[in-house]
Amino acid sequence: DNWELEDGARDSVVRLLKGIPLTEICCIYSSPLPKASRTADIIGNIYGIAKNERDCLREVKRYFPYVDNMTFSMYVEEFLSGKDDLHFEPYPEVRERIVNCIKDICKESSGKSVIVVSHGMVISVLYSHLTGRIFSKNDWNNLKMPDLSVIDVDSGIVERGFFSGFKINLK
Repeated sequence: DNWELEDGARDSVVRLLKGIPLTEICCIYSSPLPKASRTADIIGNIYGIAKNERDCLREVKRYFPYVDNMTFSMYVEEFLSGKDDLHFEPYPEVRERIVNCIKDICKESSGKSVIVVSHGMVISVLYSHLTGRIFSKNDWNNLKMPDLSVIDVDSGIVERGFFSGFKINLK
């Protein structure tokens, strides 16, 4: 969550957004953590869109020091299963935080298009809620950096990106 962007991040973001009508975007909502915030800055600077940082979009808090990838992956798998896990902030609290955050953003934007920039684990929790199924470690692993999902909130259909074609529940 506090990692720096890699070289070539700007080009990756531009490629990712190719074909999306960004002139209709009224605001970028971003996690305040550096990687997401700087990604939002890239988008905002290129396309002239204002950024609004929200703490509710931050990554899941971790309660452990650096561990190897295999151990971290095991911790993520336990967390995403919804089990009580002392390695991360409680799953139900993360779900409530991100779901309420997205609902608030939808209300504030009142029918306008927005961009939300956040992090893999919290997005995994959100999509578990939206799709009504447990988002597995493999689903989490399949999220790219950067990645996107375009959702038509009126129809509830994921139009592009990860989970494309899914019907989601924003209620």
